[in-house]
Amino acid sequence: MADYSEFPTTPTAWQEHAFGDITPMALEAPAPPPAQRRGVDLTALVPGLVFVVLAIAVMAGAVLPFDLFLDGGLLWLLLIGGGVALLVTEVRRARRRRG
Repeated sequence: MADYSEFPTTPTAWQEHAFGDITPMALEAPAPPPAQRRGVDLTALVPGLVFVVLAIAVMAGAVLPFDLFLDGGLLWLLLIGGGVALLVTEVRRARRRRG
């Protein structure tokens, strides 16, 4: 019959004689390794801050010179630059994991 007690059983004299010195098993799991601190993801932080500042300025009624945005020129540059920055960040992260 299986022993479902929460406490480990103590070996009897014949078990100690037959098997030698018996030490009970450890009941606690080993402590997990300490977590490593992650750095700030600037690729996500900078566009997020720009978006928040622009959104607050527009909601406050600020008049912004939208001549830069005609035909989407500046927006396309920002979009392509953000995509390249994300790609470079992911490549660096993958190299760090491998190496």
